[in-house]
Amino acid sequence: MKTMSILVICAVLCLGGVACGGGGGDGGGATGGSISAAVTVTPAIIERGHEIYTMNCVPCHGPGGKGDGPSAATLNPSPRDHTDPELMENLTDKKVGQTVQMGGVISGYPNMPSSPHIRGDDLVALVAFVRSLHRETVESVDLEDLQ
Repeated sequence: MKTMSILVICAVLCLGGVACGGGGGDGGGATGGSISAAVTVTPAIIERGHEIYTMNCVPCHGPGGKGDGPSAATLNPSPRDHTDPELMENLTDKKVGQTVQMGGVISGYPNMPSSPHIRGDDLVALVAFVRSLHRETVESVDLEDLQ
């Protein structure tokens, strides 16, 4: 009976952590939360986005974002070329963010995995960096209401 009580308490604590977002934090930033307005982009944001891109996107998109990473040759369709302004300017910031979080299936690129762990400030930074690959300047990123 004592073991059962401990298991029930553990289960309640675990479920409570999931329901409340776990881990604490202020609901923003890398821990999650929705983005409520356009964010002004700074060099520090672009640098953070570059770090996230390097960790998550380079294997397929390559270090310069041309879709020529080491895994690209095995993928059909090929990864997007993030340096192509004609292609990328047809995508809203929110669409880029949704594709990162939910994967490429929603955009016709079924090989791109979802990255739900990239959210909040990290998602803003990643989108800003992706934009910097095809724009001379990136003034803001608007992911309003994207979780």
